[in-house]
Amino acid sequence: MSNILKVTTPVTGYDTPINKQNQQQTDDLSIKNPVAPDKVVRPDGRQESGGQQEVRPGISYESNFGNFVQSLRDIPKLREIMNKMLFSGMANLVEAGIGKGTVDEIQNLFQMLNLSPEQLKDFIKGQMAGANRMQGPLFDMMRQMMQEASTVELKAGILDFLKKYNDMSSSEHLLSNIEGELKEMEGYLFQGDRNSLRALAARLQPGALRNNDRNVALLKNEIIPFLGKYVAETKNMGTLRDLVALLAFNTSRYENASMDGLTQAFQRLMNFPAFQKRFEGMNAASFREMFRNVDFDRAAGKTAWSDSLLDIIQAGVKGEAGVENREAFLNILNGMLANESVYMPVMHAMLPMIISGVPVFSEIWVDPNEESGEAGSNERGVKLLLKFDMKDVGFFDVLLYYENGKMDMRLQYPENLAEHEKEIREDIRKIMKKNKIELEYLAVEKGKDSIPVSAAFPKIFERRNTVNVTI
Repeated sequence: MSNILKVTTPVTGYDTPINKQNQQQTDDLSIKNPVAPDKVVRPDGRQESGGQQEVRPGISYESNFGNFVQSLRDIPKLREIMNKMLFSGMANLVEAGIGKGTVDEIQNLFQMLNLSPEQLKDFIKGQMAGANRMQGPLFDMMRQMMQEASTVELKAGILDFLKKYNDMSSSEHLLSNIEGELKEMEGYLFQGDRNSLRALAARLQPGALRNNDRNVALLKNEIIPFLGKYVAETKNMGTLRDLVALLAFNTSRYENASMDGLTQAFQRLMNFPAFQKRFEGMNAASFREMFRNVDFDRAAGKTAWSDSLLDIIQAGVKGEAGVENREAFLNILNGMLANESVYMPVMHAMLPMIISGVPVFSEIWVDPNEESGEAGSNERGVKLLLKFDMKDVGFFDVLLYYENGKMDMRLQYPENLAEHEKEIREDIRKIMKKNKIELEYLAVEKGKDSIPVSAAFPKIFERRNTVNVTI
């Protein structure tokens, strides 16, 4: 196993077009726009827009991918905000006059985050499991088949199945979004139409999967046409029309969230010999039974503490914690939404916790399918970047790569622990030996700059030259 933690390639993705342009101007002293006697040029020697121009690599920060990169650049700011709130017990929010209900939520949250060292392992395992809802033997085989698939049709079939599963596992959330959007629309309608919409929305049935067909029919045949007619008649081209478009999108996903659709996608995959060989003996009935009693909230790692945190964030975004704190909550929300981006190829989890009375805010980035770094090698391992900040102790960075019982590790510790470096190194070796892990490479050093996510996981930025669009 090659040591892939000593890579010194420049950090990508964090360089802005302005900085790159300035760097080019500083380093390149060649003559710009030389006069070409055989060409008709502009007075300043520059080519017209239709001419051959130098294409400079980089990220357009007005594109979807550029916005994603920007959100990653803001993650250190997110950590600072969460540290401040966690280490102070969110006392600043209480002082800002936040509502009593939210104060109670804060107290309950901190009680749930109180962990003993023995509880820490299960807590982290549960949160990392929730970072990826597509887990277990079924999805492990799906991933392997995606790598081995020799036809575009098989890959497209697997992706269609995964899309339907994702929508089905999110059906409760989708229905909740739809109900929230309908409630918000009421404020943009005249009184009579508002009552009509309210009456239609009241007919939506709970139990997202059980009543999927009935709810979809109501949305498609009555609610959306009613809203479309209202927009056309009133020529309301503002927020209401945007909400109707969002409602149509979520309705489409909700319609896709059916057990029948997922079963049909599985049956289509069974037409491929390679897929049939992997799932020999499984028919539509056994497949349906396998998913019938799945608790999707539990599978996604949904917990009481995360719900409580989201309630507090929601109150903060609404300004209930004071206008001066609203931007901080928006930053937290944007940082959390970065995990849901289609551009995110690694798992990311934020872990606030209180261990034996010491507040700790941690972030974990994991790539469970990292290449070994050896040229021509098909070996894969697990790469993990762990960042955690302990109150009154300091900030740690840990970068790990594990493959076949062997590990490379780099740890950066706070400056105030410099005199304990030898002790830290020896304790790490003892821990690895106790867990029967061969430590091939170990670097323990005083932290200077935090390890950028882009340096640990360059694959995050690989799509910038292939998918970089603006909508």
